[in-house]
Amino acid sequence: MKKAVIYLWVLCSLSVLFSCVDDYDDSFLRTEIDKIKEEINTLKTQLSSLETVVDLLNKGKVITSVEEISDNDGHKITFNDGSSIVILNGENAPVIGIQESDGVYYWTITTNGITDFLLDQQVNRIPVTGNNGQDGVTPQLAIDADGYWTINGVRLTDANNKEVKAEGDSFFQGIEESDESVTFILADGNTIEIAKSMGTYLKFKDVSAVFNAGQTKRLTFGYANLHSLAIISQPDGWTINIHAPQKYLNVTAASEGYGSKDIKLQGIDQNGLTYLATIKVSIAGTGYTSAEGVFVLNEGNMTTENGSLVYIAPNGEIFNRVYNNANGAALGNVSQDLFIDGYKMYIISQNGKTNPMGLGFENDGMLIVTNSETLQKIASYTDELTSLSWPSHVAVLDEDHIFLRDNNGVHRFNSNTTELTLIANTRGAAKNRMAVVNDKLFFYAGRNLSVIEKNSDVVSATIDMGANISGIEKSRDGNLWVATTGTPQKISKINSSDYSVVKTNDITLGSVASGMFATPGITTKGDTIYYGGGSLNIYRHIFTTGECKEMINKTELQTLVPDARMVYNSMAVHPVTGRVYLNTIKGYGWDFTVNNISVFDFDDAVAASALHANYRNYTSFPTGIFFPYNFR
Repeated sequence: MKKAVIYLWVLCSLSVLFSCVDDYDDSFLRTEIDKIKEEINTLKTQLSSLETVVDLLNKGKVITSVEEISDNDGHKITFNDGSSIVILNGENAPVIGIQESDGVYYWTITTNGITDFLLDQQVNRIPVTGNNGQDGVTPQLAIDADGYWTINGVRLTDANNKEVKAEGDSFFQGIEESDESVTFILADGNTIEIAKSMGTYLKFKDVSAVFNAGQTKRLTFGYANLHSLAIISQPDGWTINIHAPQKYLNVTAASEGYGSKDIKLQGIDQNGLTYLATIKVSIAGTGYTSAEGVFVLNEGNMTTENGSLVYIAPNGEIFNRVYNNANGAALGNVSQDLFIDGYKMYIISQNGKTNPMGLGFENDGMLIVTNSETLQKIASYTDELTSLSWPSHVAVLDEDHIFLRDNNGVHRFNSNTTELTLIANTRGAAKNRMAVVNDKLFFYAGRNLSVIEKNSDVVSATIDMGANISGIEKSRDGNLWVATTGTPQKISKINSSDYSVVKTNDITLGSVASGMFATPGITTKGDTIYYGGGSLNIYRHIFTTGECKEMINKTELQTLVPDARMVYNSMAVHPVTGRVYLNTIKGYGWDFTVNNISVFDFDDAVAASALHANYRNYTSFPTGIFFPYNFR
């Protein structure tokens, strides 16, 4: 009987903890969830590396360089075709593996210590690379959004008919390197050996170069044991000449144009093997503060790719990697948020120059300050911010009051003195955008809306909104919109001077929840508010009338944008044009590379004709959509 009482007490305690206490500090749980996501993303990257190793072995490629990554956690391997992979030293093998049979590597699954080949519906072994199946296409092994192994989108089951979780830290134990080859040691002890290039190489001195329009520069490269060199790819309108003896390209940029472009130089050795070197070139950009402009900030892939910035011009033309173009360098790893204050733009990244796995990245750092008109870098800060734990959002009053939110709370950073101060009673600040209104900073935690006034390092006021907050946004009249997810859900306008509630409306259709998104659950133009609760439905609320209306549903949206399967961070309405921008991806795994920035115009339009524009495959885990006009 005593055990039953204790068990009941635990259940009641959990019920109170998670169901009845609205101000429960869930920062620890969020951190644990983020860690799980990182582990899954790392395993996805190692899956891709394993597939690449097998594919390059089958194609007879050779290794041109082996670089040890930080803290002896693994190696970066570069091949003669210019591709590279990161191999992490692992200890915990996933249940999915590979095994060679008759010269072909096949996928395996281990259940209860017994390893068997994975089989398709026709009871055929599934190769790691190469053709297979009725359509001559290799079945795709992947990890779904919930962390389960899948084949062609269908979850795998083990010998006990249970769905298989993607667990483990790497498919590799490590590598062994000799003068002639590199041996990849798999988690089960089996090995794959790939030959080295024996001194043959081709590479550029720099990874990128920024030109003014029409400017001519020399781009230096190095090579050895190659008897043929040729440019196999160059931007339209650019002129390039090779000077092989002096080992440089003479490059003249086009007279106009945007976007980062590749120059690819190919060499061939005496055995007919091809070597590829790539350098990214761009023309410095200008005019990014246009009232009708749009920015989309990308996290990138935390283990393989830095953050980046996309710009959509007022005429609808889209330009990729505009920060890279303007500076010849990348944003920080896992870029999270940006804020424009006058002629300066501030961009914060979670990891800066080193990701959670300890891998180093070449980029401009954790907090980057640019000229908001040209995007050319003014300053960057990394070493000054080492005490931060996964910073996610930035908001600015002036150079002395740069507010950074991280896992510990809200910090004030003074860029003139580089002093970083954690503000008391801010722990648990939501991983979501802060707002600057009336020269004050607003942020929220649970149901509490908090204010920090200028020249103060304390929380000046806290307003209990009565239910958990899902997003805040500055209103055009200098006050604050606040969305809450109680019953009923509400949207309120808060007076930014005395913090009183100007008006509150119930939301009778759809959801204003933001879920795990790092962007507000609502987006506003005047008194017109759009929301979707993380779904593929778009709703509109007119605050003055209280009307709620479904503008487009999931079926209608996917008819217009077939690859839209998941919303990735909330939608945003343009404060000038009134068009609604929505970032979607096809899914996790490598399906994030199939993505859309969709633009909807709902003025006097039925859903079938609402799609104004669609930009495909420009994002890489987009963290948000930003309009320069909103920062005025």
